[in-house]
Amino acid sequence: MKKRIIVGILAGCLGCQEKENTSFSSSSSSVGTSSTVREKQESWDLELGSGVDILFFGDTSGSMTQELQTLGEEVSQFIEELVLYTDDWQLIAVTGPDGCGVGGVLKANTANYSDIFAEGIITPPGEDLVDEWGLYNVQMALEESSDGGCNEGFIREEARLHVIFISDEDDNSPGWDSGNPAYWKEYYSAITSHKKDFEQVMFSGIIGPVPDGCDDVEPGHGYADLISETEGENLSICDNWQTDISRLVDATISYPLFSLEKVPIESSIQVIIDGETQNAWDYESERNAVYFEEDPPKLGNDVRIIYDYYFD
Repeated sequence: MKKRIIVGILAGCLGCQEKENTSFSSSSSSVGTSSTVREKQESWDLELGSGVDILFFGDTSGSMTQELQTLGEEVSQFIEELVLYTDDWQLIAVTGPDGCGVGGVLKANTANYSDIFAEGIITPPGEDLVDEWGLYNVQMALEESSDGGCNEGFIREEARLHVIFISDEDDNSPGWDSGNPAYWKEYYSAITSHKKDFEQVMFSGIIGPVPDGCDDVEPGHGYADLISETEGENLSICDNWQTDISRLVDATISYPLFSLEKVPIESSIQVIIDGETQNAWDYESERNAVYFEEDPPKLGNDVRIIYDYYFD
Protein backbone atom coordinates (compact mmCIF):
# COMPACT_ATOMS: atom_id res chain seq x y z
CA MET A 1 0.00 0.00 0.00
CA LYS A 2 1.27 3.46 -0.82
CA LYS A 3 0.80 6.61 1.22
CA ARG A 4 -0.88 9.89 0.59
CA ILE A 5 1.59 12.71 1.16
CA ILE A 6 0.54 16.30 1.79
CA VAL A 7 3.31 18.87 1.73
CA GLY A 8 2.60 22.43 2.86
CA ILE A 9 4.85 25.49 2.89
CA LEU A 10 3.36 27.96 5.36
CA ALA A 11 5.08 31.18 6.47
CA GLY A 12 8.42 29.86 5.29
CA CYS A 13 8.07 26.64 7.30
CA LEU A 14 8.01 23.23 5.66
CA GLY A 15 5.43 20.85 7.14
CA CYS A 16 4.86 17.29 6.02
CA GLN A 17 2.27 14.76 7.08
CA GLU A 18 1.35 11.32 5.83
CA LYS A 19 -1.78 9.24 5.96
CA GLU A 20 -2.63 5.82 4.67
CA ASN A 21 -4.53 5.76 1.42
CA THR A 22 -6.05 3.24 -0.99
CA SER A 23 -4.02 1.34 -3.53
CA PHE A 24 -4.46 3.97 -6.19
CA SER A 25 -2.09 6.19 -4.14
CA SER A 26 -3.42 9.73 -4.03
CA SER A 27 -0.87 12.41 -3.16
CA SER A 28 -0.97 16.18 -2.99
CA SER A 29 1.22 19.20 -2.42
CA SER A 30 0.65 22.91 -1.82
CA VAL A 31 3.01 25.74 -2.66
CA GLY A 32 2.39 29.33 -1.60
CA THR A 33 2.17 31.73 -4.57
CA SER A 34 1.04 34.91 -2.75
CA SER A 35 -0.45 35.99 0.55
CA THR A 36 -3.96 34.96 -0.55
CA VAL A 37 -3.60 32.45 -3.39
CA ARG A 38 -1.82 29.12 -3.29
CA GLU A 39 -1.23 26.39 -5.83
CA LYS A 40 -2.15 22.80 -5.06
CA GLN A 41 -1.35 19.55 -6.83
CA GLU A 42 -3.25 16.33 -6.23
CA SER A 43 -2.45 13.04 -7.93
CA TRP A 44 -3.96 9.58 -8.20
CA ASP A 45 -1.98 6.58 -9.43
CA LEU A 46 -4.64 4.18 -10.71
CA GLU A 47 -2.46 1.10 -10.75
CA LEU A 48 -3.27 -1.88 -12.93
CA GLY A 49 -3.98 -4.86 -10.74
CA SER A 50 -5.52 -2.83 -7.93
CA GLY A 51 -8.11 -4.66 -5.86
CA VAL A 52 -11.85 -4.46 -6.56
CA ASP A 53 -14.64 -5.69 -4.27
CA ILE A 54 -17.90 -6.25 -6.16
CA LEU A 55 -21.28 -6.69 -4.47
CA PHE A 56 -24.30 -7.73 -6.52
CA PHE A 57 -27.67 -7.23 -4.86
CA GLY A 58 -30.40 -9.37 -6.42
CA ASP A 59 -34.13 -8.76 -5.94
CA THR A 60 -35.47 -12.33 -5.69
CA SER A 61 -39.18 -11.53 -5.99
CA GLY A 62 -41.05 -13.85 -8.35
CA SER A 63 -40.88 -11.59 -11.41
CA MET A 64 -37.07 -11.55 -11.29
CA THR A 65 -36.31 -15.25 -11.82
CA GLN A 66 -35.28 -15.02 -15.47
CA GLU A 67 -33.23 -11.84 -14.98
CA LEU A 68 -31.28 -13.35 -12.08
CA GLN A 69 -30.63 -16.55 -13.99
CA THR A 70 -29.30 -14.47 -16.87
CA LEU A 71 -26.99 -12.59 -14.49
CA GLY A 72 -25.68 -15.91 -13.20
CA GLU A 73 -24.91 -16.96 -16.76
CA GLU A 74 -23.13 -13.67 -17.52
CA VAL A 75 -20.95 -13.36 -14.41
CA SER A 76 -18.10 -15.36 -15.96
CA GLN A 77 -18.05 -12.97 -18.93
CA PHE A 78 -17.97 -10.05 -16.50
CA ILE A 79 -14.94 -11.52 -14.72
CA GLU A 80 -13.17 -12.45 -17.96
CA GLU A 81 -13.30 -8.82 -19.07
CA LEU A 82 -12.39 -7.52 -15.62
CA VAL A 83 -9.15 -9.53 -15.40
CA LEU A 84 -7.77 -7.55 -18.35
CA TYR A 85 -7.32 -4.82 -15.72
CA THR A 86 -6.99 -6.74 -12.47
CA ASP A 87 -7.17 -10.30 -11.18
CA ASP A 88 -7.39 -9.08 -7.59
CA TRP A 89 -11.18 -9.27 -7.30
CA GLN A 90 -13.72 -10.37 -4.71
CA LEU A 91 -17.40 -10.99 -5.36
CA ILE A 92 -20.51 -11.59 -3.26
CA ALA A 93 -24.18 -12.17 -4.04
CA VAL A 94 -26.54 -10.55 -1.52
CA THR A 95 -30.30 -11.15 -1.45
CA GLY A 96 -31.49 -10.77 2.15
CA PRO A 97 -31.46 -8.41 5.15
CA ASP A 98 -28.83 -10.36 7.07
CA GLY A 99 -26.45 -9.09 4.40
CA CYS A 100 -24.58 -12.37 4.16
CA GLY A 101 -23.17 -13.19 0.76
CA VAL A 102 -24.93 -16.35 -0.39
CA GLY A 103 -22.12 -18.77 -1.13
CA GLY A 104 -19.58 -16.68 0.75
CA VAL A 105 -16.91 -14.28 -0.47
CA LEU A 106 -15.79 -15.48 -3.91
CA LYS A 107 -12.25 -14.84 -5.15
CA ALA A 108 -10.08 -15.54 -8.17
CA ASN A 109 -8.93 -18.81 -6.60
CA THR A 110 -12.46 -19.98 -5.73
CA ALA A 111 -13.23 -23.15 -7.68
CA ASN A 112 -16.46 -22.95 -9.70
CA TYR A 113 -17.06 -19.36 -8.56
CA SER A 114 -19.53 -18.70 -11.39
CA ASP A 115 -21.71 -21.67 -10.42
CA ILE A 116 -21.66 -20.64 -6.76
CA PHE A 117 -22.59 -17.07 -7.67
CA ALA A 118 -25.36 -18.18 -10.04
CA GLU A 119 -26.93 -20.28 -7.28
CA GLY A 120 -26.49 -17.56 -4.69
CA ILE A 121 -28.06 -14.70 -6.63
CA ILE A 122 -31.33 -16.63 -7.10
CA THR A 123 -31.57 -17.74 -3.46
CA PRO A 124 -34.38 -15.82 -1.72
CA PRO A 125 -34.22 -14.72 1.92
CA GLY A 126 -36.38 -16.49 4.47
CA GLU A 127 -39.27 -14.03 4.44
CA ASP A 128 -41.26 -12.04 1.90
CA LEU A 129 -40.88 -8.31 1.16
CA VAL A 130 -37.33 -8.02 2.53
CA ASP A 131 -36.05 -9.23 -0.85
CA GLU A 132 -36.75 -5.71 -2.16
CA TRP A 133 -34.81 -3.92 0.60
CA GLY A 134 -31.85 -3.32 -1.68
CA LEU A 135 -30.18 -0.38 0.06
CA TYR A 136 -30.72 -1.84 3.52
CA ASN A 137 -29.44 -5.27 2.53
CA VAL A 138 -26.29 -3.76 1.01
CA GLN A 139 -25.71 -1.67 4.13
CA MET A 140 -25.94 -4.80 6.26
CA ALA A 141 -23.63 -6.70 3.91
CA LEU A 142 -20.90 -4.12 4.44
CA GLU A 143 -21.41 -4.08 8.19
CA GLU A 144 -21.00 -7.86 8.12
CA SER A 145 -17.64 -7.46 6.37
CA SER A 146 -15.85 -6.58 9.59
CA ASP A 147 -14.04 -9.08 11.80
CA GLY A 148 -16.38 -11.84 12.92
CA GLY A 149 -19.07 -11.00 10.36
CA CYS A 150 -20.43 -13.42 7.81
CA ASN A 151 -18.67 -11.46 5.02
CA GLU A 152 -15.44 -11.01 6.97
CA GLY A 153 -12.66 -9.75 4.71
CA PHE A 154 -14.89 -8.63 1.85
CA ILE A 155 -14.21 -4.92 2.31
CA ARG A 156 -10.50 -4.27 1.87
CA GLU A 157 -9.11 -0.89 2.78
CA GLU A 158 -7.11 -0.51 -0.42
CA ALA A 159 -9.73 -1.89 -2.85
CA ARG A 160 -12.40 -0.22 -4.97
CA LEU A 161 -15.99 -1.05 -3.94
CA HIS A 162 -18.57 -1.50 -6.71
CA VAL A 163 -22.18 -2.16 -5.71
CA ILE A 164 -24.47 -3.34 -8.53
CA PHE A 165 -28.25 -3.58 -8.04
CA ILE A 166 -30.56 -5.71 -10.18
CA SER A 167 -34.31 -5.24 -9.65
CA ASP A 168 -37.53 -4.59 -11.56
CA GLU A 169 -38.99 -2.49 -8.73
CA ASP A 170 -37.96 0.55 -6.74
CA ASP A 171 -36.05 0.17 -3.51
CA ASN A 172 -38.35 -0.73 -0.59
CA SER A 173 -35.85 -0.37 2.24
CA PRO A 174 -37.15 0.96 5.57
CA GLY A 175 -37.85 4.66 5.07
CA TRP A 176 -38.81 4.49 1.40
CA ASP A 177 -42.49 5.18 2.22
CA SER A 178 -41.80 7.86 4.84
CA GLY A 179 -42.74 10.69 2.51
CA ASN A 180 -39.13 11.82 2.34
CA PRO A 181 -37.87 11.33 -1.24
CA ALA A 182 -34.30 11.80 0.01
CA TYR A 183 -34.54 8.84 2.43
CA TRP A 184 -31.82 7.12 0.39
CA LYS A 185 -29.19 9.62 1.56
CA GLU A 186 -28.88 7.92 4.95
CA TYR A 187 -28.15 4.61 3.23
CA TYR A 188 -25.71 6.31 0.87
CA SER A 189 -23.81 7.81 3.80
CA ALA A 190 -23.78 4.51 5.70
CA ILE A 191 -22.51 2.54 2.70
CA THR A 192 -19.85 5.02 1.60
CA SER A 193 -18.59 5.42 5.17
CA HIS A 194 -16.83 2.08 4.75
CA LYS A 195 -14.31 3.70 2.38
CA LYS A 196 -11.97 6.58 3.22
CA ASP A 197 -11.86 8.02 -0.29
CA PHE A 198 -14.90 9.08 -2.31
CA GLU A 199 -13.37 7.87 -5.56
CA GLN A 200 -13.22 4.31 -4.24
CA VAL A 201 -17.01 3.75 -4.23
CA MET A 202 -19.15 3.13 -7.32
CA PHE A 203 -22.85 2.26 -7.67
CA SER A 204 -24.38 0.79 -10.82
CA GLY A 205 -27.59 -1.03 -11.60
CA ILE A 206 -29.79 -3.07 -13.89
CA ILE A 207 -33.09 -1.43 -12.99
CA GLY A 208 -36.28 0.13 -14.31
CA PRO A 209 -35.70 3.45 -16.09
CA VAL A 210 -36.56 6.59 -14.12
CA PRO A 211 -39.05 8.22 -14.05
CA ASP A 212 -41.56 6.09 -15.96
CA GLY A 213 -40.38 2.50 -15.86
CA CYS A 214 -41.56 0.28 -18.71
CA ASP A 215 -44.14 -2.45 -19.29
CA ASP A 216 -44.61 -4.08 -15.86
CA VAL A 217 -41.33 -2.70 -14.51
CA GLU A 218 -41.32 0.07 -11.91
CA PRO A 219 -38.80 2.92 -12.07
CA GLY A 220 -35.80 2.13 -9.89
CA HIS A 221 -36.09 5.02 -7.45
CA GLY A 222 -33.58 4.79 -4.62
CA TYR A 223 -31.18 2.72 -6.69
CA ALA A 224 -31.03 5.35 -9.43
CA ASP A 225 -30.24 8.04 -6.87
CA LEU A 226 -27.15 6.25 -5.59
CA ILE A 227 -26.03 5.46 -9.13
CA SER A 228 -26.31 9.13 -10.06
CA GLU A 229 -24.22 10.20 -7.07
CA THR A 230 -21.18 8.27 -8.32
CA GLU A 231 -21.88 8.51 -12.08
CA GLY A 232 -22.19 4.74 -12.31
CA GLU A 233 -23.75 2.70 -15.11
CA ASN A 234 -27.54 2.52 -15.22
CA LEU A 235 -28.69 -0.30 -17.50
CA SER A 236 -32.38 -0.69 -18.27
CA ILE A 237 -33.74 -4.05 -17.18
CA CYS A 238 -36.32 -3.61 -19.95
CA ASP A 239 -33.63 -3.98 -22.63
CA ASN A 240 -31.20 -6.74 -23.53
CA TRP A 241 -28.86 -5.55 -20.81
CA GLN A 242 -26.73 -8.70 -20.98
CA THR A 243 -25.23 -7.38 -24.23
CA ASP A 244 -23.95 -4.38 -22.26
CA ILE A 245 -22.19 -6.30 -19.49
CA SER A 246 -18.97 -4.56 -20.57
CA ARG A 247 -20.40 -1.29 -19.28
CA LEU A 248 -20.52 -2.74 -15.78
CA VAL A 249 -16.90 -3.83 -16.13
CA ASP A 250 -15.96 -0.31 -17.25
CA ALA A 251 -17.72 1.16 -14.22
CA THR A 252 -15.71 -1.15 -11.99
CA ILE A 253 -12.35 0.12 -13.22
CA SER A 254 -13.26 3.70 -14.28
CA TYR A 255 -12.94 6.87 -12.20
CA PRO A 256 -15.29 9.60 -13.50
CA LEU A 257 -15.14 11.78 -10.36
CA PHE A 258 -12.17 13.21 -8.48
CA SER A 259 -13.04 15.14 -5.34
CA LEU A 260 -10.66 17.98 -4.49
CA GLU A 261 -9.30 18.81 -1.05
CA LYS A 262 -9.61 22.58 -1.54
CA VAL A 263 -12.17 24.73 -3.34
CA PRO A 264 -10.33 25.72 -6.53
CA ILE A 265 -10.31 28.90 -8.54
CA GLU A 266 -12.12 27.25 -11.41
CA SER A 267 -10.24 29.01 -14.21
CA SER A 268 -6.93 27.73 -12.83
CA ILE A 269 -7.71 23.99 -12.94
CA GLN A 270 -5.38 21.84 -15.02
CA VAL A 271 -6.00 18.12 -15.53
CA ILE A 272 -3.12 15.92 -16.67
CA ILE A 273 -3.45 12.20 -17.47
CA ASP A 274 -0.33 10.15 -18.16
CA GLY A 275 1.61 13.38 -18.70
CA GLU A 276 -0.82 14.89 -21.22
CA THR A 277 -3.08 17.88 -20.52
CA GLN A 278 -6.79 17.06 -20.87
CA ASN A 279 -9.70 19.34 -21.74
CA ALA A 280 -12.68 16.93 -21.79
CA TRP A 281 -13.77 17.40 -18.18
CA ASP A 282 -16.03 19.62 -16.09
CA TYR A 283 -15.82 21.08 -12.61
CA GLU A 284 -18.86 20.50 -10.38
CA SER A 285 -18.99 23.06 -7.60
CA GLU A 286 -21.69 21.24 -5.61
CA ARG A 287 -19.48 18.20 -5.20
CA ASN A 288 -16.20 20.12 -5.48
CA ALA A 289 -15.07 17.54 -7.98
CA VAL A 290 -13.61 17.21 -11.44
CA TYR A 291 -15.97 15.12 -13.57
CA PHE A 292 -15.37 13.17 -16.78
CA GLU A 293 -18.65 12.61 -18.61
CA GLU A 294 -16.98 10.52 -21.32
CA ASP A 295 -13.81 8.43 -21.43
CA PRO A 296 -12.93 8.70 -17.73
CA PRO A 297 -9.54 7.58 -16.41
CA LYS A 298 -9.21 3.85 -15.75
CA LEU A 299 -6.92 1.51 -13.90
CA GLY A 300 -3.54 1.97 -15.53
CA ASN A 301 -3.76 5.78 -15.75
CA ASP A 302 -1.90 8.39 -13.71
CA VAL A 303 -4.04 11.46 -12.94
CA ARG A 304 -2.77 14.83 -11.73
CA ILE A 305 -4.90 17.91 -11.02
CA ILE A 306 -3.30 21.30 -10.40
CA TYR A 307 -5.24 24.35 -9.28
CA ASP A 308 -5.05 27.61 -7.34
CA TYR A 309 -7.15 28.25 -4.27
CA TYR A 310 -7.67 31.11 -1.86
CA PHE A 311 -5.84 30.66 1.41
CA ASP A 312 -7.27 32.29 4.55
